[in-house]
Amino acid sequence: MRRHFFLLLLPLLGACGAGDNGQTASQASALPEYRVFTEQSYPPFIMHGGSETSGFEYDLLNAIAAKQGFTLNYTPHLWAGLFDTLDAGKSDILSAGITITEARKEKMSFSEPYFETESALLVGKDSQIKSFADMMGKKIAVKEGTSQDQTVKQYQKGVGEPVYVATTWFTIRETMAGNTDAALGDWGVMRYYTKQHGKEYGISVVRDPKAEKELLGFAVKKDNTQLQSKLNRGLAQLKADGSYDKIYQKWFGDAEK
Repeated sequence: MRRHFFLLLLPLLGACGAGDNGQTASQASALPEYRVFTEQSYPPFIMHGGSETSGFEYDLLNAIAAKQGFTLNYTPHLWAGLFDTLDAGKSDILSAGITITEARKEKMSFSEPYFETESALLVGKDSQIKSFADMMGKKIAVKEGTSQDQTVKQYQKGVGEPVYVATTWFTIRETMAGNTDAALGDWGVMRYYTKQHGKEYGISVVRDPKAEKELLGFAVKKDNTQLQSKLNRGLAQLKADGSYDKIYQKWFGDAEK
C-alpha cells in the first residue's frame, strides 16, 4: 500500500505563536514583521474564522518565526490574484498549499518543500468516476490557475467541462449540490471535507495511482534570498528538534504519509 502525505523534510516543533518564545512585548515589537497573504480557506492547511487564523501552515510558519526571530501578520485573500500581491509589494510570504512548479519558480521564489501530496477527486454518492481518466466528458469543479486545473485539461482532452470557482470550498459545494460530477483538489483537503460532510452528503475521495506527487512550499518575491533563507533555516531547525511531527499529528493525525 502506497504511503501518501509523507513528511518531506521534517519531524517538528510544537505549534507556538510568533511571540511565544519568552520575549517581552517591547522585544517582540522590535522584531521584523512579515506580511503573510493566505487563501481565505484551504483546510486543514490554512483557515480563517472571524479574527482567528488556524491550520497546519499557520502553526508551521509561527514555529519558524519563533525560531528565526520575526513576527507575522496574516491577511486572507482570494486565490485569484494571490500571486500578484508579491510583485505589488502587498505581501512578503504566500501560504496557500502552493505547489512548487518550474513555471512558478520563474516568477517567484520558494522555501524548501515542507510537504508532499497529490491531487484527488471528490465525488458524490453513486458516482461512476473511479480514476482521473473518467473526468473526460464530465463537469469537474476546480480552481482556475492551479495545478489541478492543468490536470483536468490533461485528462479531459477537450471533452468535458471544467467549472471554475473562487475557492476550494466552492468546488466541494458544487459537487455536494450535484451541480458538478466531481471536484479536483489536494488530497488532504478532500480528505478533510469528506470527514466533515461524507455521511450527510455521501461524498467520497477517489485517488488515482497515476497521480503525480506535488511538493508544497511558501512563496516569496522573486530573488528575496534573505527571507527565503530565514524560512529554510527555520524548517531545518524544526527538523532538528522534532517539532514538525507534532504539528503534523495535530492536523493530520492518522492520515497516511
